[in-house]
Amino acid sequence: MHRVLILLFAGVFLPVQVAAQVLDVEAEKVVRRGDRIEASGRVVVRGEGILLRANYVVLDTMTEDIWAAGDCHLEEEGGEMDAQILYYNIRRKDFRLEEGTVFVYADPIVISGRTIVRYGEDVYEGEGITYTPCLGKPPDWSIAASSLNAPLEGYGSVYHARFRVRRIPIFYTPYLMFPIKLKRQSGFLFPSFGHSTDTGYRTEVPFYIVLGRSMDATITPTHLSDRGLLWAGEFRYRLDEEREGFIYGESLFDKRGGEELAGGVEATIPDHRWLLKARQTGGNLTWDINLVSHADYLRDIGPFYGDKQEWKNSPTTTGFEDEEDLEELVSRVQWNISSRKFTANLSGQWKQDLTVEDNDRTLQELPRLRARMRPQKIPYTPVLVTSDLTTVRVYSRDWIEAVTNNGEIEFSWPISLYPYLTILPSYAEIYRDAFITDHREVLEDDIFREHWQERSILLTTALYSQRFAGGMYHQVVPSVSWVYLSRYGGNYDRNDPLDIFPNHLLLGEEEWEKDFDMNLSLENYLRDPSGRSLAEFTISRSYSYIDEDWRFFEARARLTPVSWFRAEHTNRFGREPFRPYATHEHWSRLTLRDDRGDELYAGEEYIRPAVNDEEKPGDATKSAYAGVNVSLIGGFSARYEVEYDYIERRYEHSRQGISYESQCWSVNLYREVEPSEGERPRETTISLLVNLLGFGQILSAEHELEADR
Repeated sequence: MHRVLILLFAGVFLPVQVAAQVLDVEAEKVVRRGDRIEASGRVVVRGEGILLRANYVVLDTMTEDIWAAGDCHLEEEGGEMDAQILYYNIRRKDFRLEEGTVFVYADPIVISGRTIVRYGEDVYEGEGITYTPCLGKPPDWSIAASSLNAPLEGYGSVYHARFRVRRIPIFYTPYLMFPIKLKRQSGFLFPSFGHSTDTGYRTEVPFYIVLGRSMDATITPTHLSDRGLLWAGEFRYRLDEEREGFIYGESLFDKRGGEELAGGVEATIPDHRWLLKARQTGGNLTWDINLVSHADYLRDIGPFYGDKQEWKNSPTTTGFEDEEDLEELVSRVQWNISSRKFTANLSGQWKQDLTVEDNDRTLQELPRLRARMRPQKIPYTPVLVTSDLTTVRVYSRDWIEAVTNNGEIEFSWPISLYPYLTILPSYAEIYRDAFITDHREVLEDDIFREHWQERSILLTTALYSQRFAGGMYHQVVPSVSWVYLSRYGGNYDRNDPLDIFPNHLLLGEEEWEKDFDMNLSLENYLRDPSGRSLAEFTISRSYSYIDEDWRFFEARARLTPVSWFRAEHTNRFGREPFRPYATHEHWSRLTLRDDRGDELYAGEEYIRPAVNDEEKPGDATKSAYAGVNVSLIGGFSARYEVEYDYIERRYEHSRQGISYESQCWSVNLYREVEPSEGERPRETTISLLVNLLGFGQILSAEHELEADR
């Protein structure tokens, strides 16, 4: 194996050398004839930003031209190429390939053909070309053409183009233009095709618009064969490194006009239906707007924005991802200011009830003002003081207007021997009032005032065992708290309307009651050497001095010994009539998950009806659920979920789905069955959606948008 170092000079010889490039050539045979070097047999040429492997290479040291033949592979900054015959100029970056392939890392772009020519670093031409942004073999989709002209950061043009999915030709066009942009560029994105029993055949063609370095928009007309033409639009922006947001809307003139049932039409759906979603995060001013034109908008066809699960209920106490439709949409705007000692928040909240046609009874909060003083030490004492003031205007459009005020000041004296012992006594004075205008004239008084007092003391300690079994240790955290909450001048008669403060009725807050409780808890943790919890067990119980009785025990256990296993169980139990102890309610969940994304989960939920209530089936809960997500071979995955109600004796919310995902396209097929409600029949939805990706598909605002500095 011969090796030679070559110094190439770029430019002209002036009194000083302008630029130089050093190449290292290795080969079985190297011969130099004047300005040319000929190498053969396992040739390797290395230089700054360049690596070439071939069977035969000729290098001109004056013009910096390289000719190579036989299994040529060249790597340069930003890409690589393979060919049987290759010409490359080191200085200009020109090249010509025969029976070759070019792979541009950015975007990415793969161009193959009989001949491929590049001028400089940004103009491609070729004959017998195949173009694709997909990396699979065969690519998920590609464009084959007789000739190509493709300037990077410009528009490519091809003649006699055939669009292919895998190796199957789909359509032909004699001429086609498309963007070859490494930066965001306005233009059409690939269409999506699908079918659902709710909407019929679905075809959408997005159009992407670059509005600036930190702004863009996407307009997506979507034809739904059973519903009509749906227009969707999204505007995204980034104001600086922290503040970003988007505005999204949908509009549909629905031609179905109602949901047909056996024996008639249930309810007429308005012809014009719309959805608005807007969000801004970061900075002092933020908002999250969610509005729909009709209560059944989400239940009927759902949104076309992003993942539909964003519009579903949050997981229940069991941890099961219950995908029932939302009962209300909440829109909120807030402005925050903060300093070392004080924080203030001015906000407004708007709710839409999705269970009724009319939202006139939905209570709104416009505005809400809250000011809070952070814990501050009283001079020359160990006592901390904090305060909180809130005022809010609540109203509905048909029956009520109210202004409620809350004020609280708290004094505390933390005593700590960390981490072994913490004692925290505290004392708080709380005042609240409500000024109500009731247009129905149902409430007897229009002014309500209350003054509360709260005293509490918390004692917590932590005990640690000696290290054992490879550094693991046991941590025990017992705690005791005593809380007394009382109201001045109240008789606490729940049946006396004069004794009921309407704040919980107006704002949905929990009604305050006199409390005199002692709470006991014991937490146990088994931790690894890093402090991560491998097993947890907590049991707690409280005693009411008012009722002179103990409340339910609450026991919780959680096991996470390894990353792929997780088990949780919660049980509330206590004394029941005719038996010493019985379970009142419990929840369990078991999850197995691996690094591929495979997941198996199961759980149950049980709630016993109250003994003094009529024990109707609806008063209790007894259900179980199970689900599995499996990553199959070749990009396929499958999902199955089912929930069974033992009281109703029926399966609920059964879901099955299979999907395929690759770099350049995805297919999602799912079937969902909802249980019957009243006289409504069981509803089954089957949907198939096919997406081809490429030509600048939008991924997310965080990754695609760049803010001006």
